[in-house]
Amino acid sequence: MTPVRVFLAAVVLAMAGLLGSSSSAVAAACPTATYLDYNHLAYAEVAIPSGVQLAAGQAVGSGALDQATSADGCKRARHTVQVVGAGSLAPQVAVLVGGRPRSAFVIGQRCAGFTGSEYWDCLTQPLVFHGVQYTATSYPSQPAPARTLALGPGIGTAEYHGAKVTIRRIDGVDSALAVGMSGQPSVAWLSPPTCPYSGFSNTPQDDNLLRCLRSPVWFTFDPPGNTVGTTVLASADRPVSTAVAGATISLTQLPVSADYVPPNPKLVSIGHVGAQVSLKLPNVPAGLYEAVVSCAQCSDAGAGSGGLYPAGSILVSAKPSTSAGIQIINYVLIAAVVAVLALGYRARRRRRAPGLGRTGLDLGRMMGSVLLGPGPAGSRRRARSWTEDAEARAGGEGAASRAKARADGRGGADRNPPASAPASSPAKRKARGGRGGRKGKGRRGPPR
Repeated sequence: MTPVRVFLAAVVLAMAGLLGSSSSAVAAACPTATYLDYNHLAYAEVAIPSGVQLAAGQAVGSGALDQATSADGCKRARHTVQVVGAGSLAPQVAVLVGGRPRSAFVIGQRCAGFTGSEYWDCLTQPLVFHGVQYTATSYPSQPAPARTLALGPGIGTAEYHGAKVTIRRIDGVDSALAVGMSGQPSVAWLSPPTCPYSGFSNTPQDDNLLRCLRSPVWFTFDPPGNTVGTTVLASADRPVSTAVAGATISLTQLPVSADYVPPNPKLVSIGHVGAQVSLKLPNVPAGLYEAVVSCAQCSDAGAGSGGLYPAGSILVSAKPSTSAGIQIINYVLIAAVVAVLALGYRARRRRRAPGLGRTGLDLGRMMGSVLLGPGPAGSRRRARSWTEDAEARAGGEGAASRAKARADGRGGADRNPPASAPASSPAKRKARGGRGGRKGKGRRGPPR
């Protein structure tokens, strides 16, 4: 499968060109990744190795497959497909598509930090606890030290990968969303619909998943961005509790690419919390925004001052004046979709792909840090490194895909968000970071 960073680099350049009003900056390489649009979410295609068996299950519905029809990706096709279950896995985690028996379509950062056979063991053999499948995701091993979760007392036992393990509560997190395990303090096991695109980070301000788990509600947006005055569908990833139902949803612009509530946020109300709500994007400056839920009566775990909780980020763009502008916006939405390919970690030691040195507005760099953060899950998902692939690939002209993206996931933050933006730009910070795969760390199974 083609590494996503090459494509995302092109998208960032396109975005910077659009927002910077520079016609010469909108040319970009075309997307080559294949993804599935199903049930208001985006699933990334992952090639199934020959040694892995993932049987097709019952039909679960229809979806739309978007894929390149030319080598450079500048010609694409979108067609309806039959979506079927992937063995006994929950469809919110992974599915198969009729006619593509050696491809799985996987959501977000499930099994992040696991590589090769460990990745497939993690994906195909989830933890089953109280009748619910929980799939692992881990803090990265690099940059060291890996962060650890504050685990509470044991809440039960289960069989996992051939061993009896003790399941523990994660402090500040409902066990219906995620649980921990004795002996593996850097790993969380997530229930199928929880935080579909968020991932852990060893950098507190980027620890998206921890903040998602501790918020009273979290949304994915369909599409993940749109122009001012248009409507997006916000879907909650968990049952809406009585405490948060009807709470005000506002937008606040993000100074850095992290899901958090900035200090002294300027809030623009756009709706109220429900399991699924349509939200009209207000007339605000173009940029990356956080959906903020105001809930004074909710638990204070993960909340900022005044009972404000982050609830997912969304891109707002100005109304384009030309068809080329519409095309570029479509690229950005596709980029948000393909970001779910990031089943690994923030690549902090990789060099940028060609073209990322070009500059645009701060928002362009911000989008770069959002979209270029995570890396691949393992060697089986790529034939070459990101840099090698980028150097081998010729850039195409930025042509529009009419595909509509579904995604939400960004680099995240900590229970106590940063008081100010970091001195270095997010894009540079993420470009020089390191990957966190843990191949060969003896993580095929839990400690006995």
